[in-house]
Amino acid sequence: MTDLPPRFAPAATVTEAQRLLDHGAPEEAATLLAGAAASAPDDELELWQGLALLTEGLTQLTRRDNDAAARSLRRGADLLGAHTANPPHALDVPGLIAWAEHLVTELDEPAASARPDRPPVPRLRLP
Repeated sequence: MTDLPPRFAPAATVTEAQRLLDHGAPEEAATLLAGAAASAPDDELELWQGLALLTEGLTQLTRRDNDAAARSLRRGADLLGAHTANPPHALDVPGLIAWAEHLVTELDEPAASARPDRPPVPRLRLP
């Protein structure tokens, strides 16, 4: 039997994902967000998939799999792009896209292998 994360309301899912990220558990946040994507309404499917991919990219960065991280971050940012104008659930979609693009740019630099073990944690919501 597979352990599935509990299902939360969207606002609670974002809050829990941020808590996991803040406590150094991006893999668990990715699992939570992927679960939210699996049960998301059609108009938010890409939003939750994008969030899951961003946190997956963060997980890959902590494992120093820079190529996979860059792919996940790019794809996640692309999926979030449709929600830039009117982000639901108080999400900071433009900030998340900028965060992902910044990390991808850093990964493209020659010194990317010298990155710190803990990349910057994204803020999912607007302050």
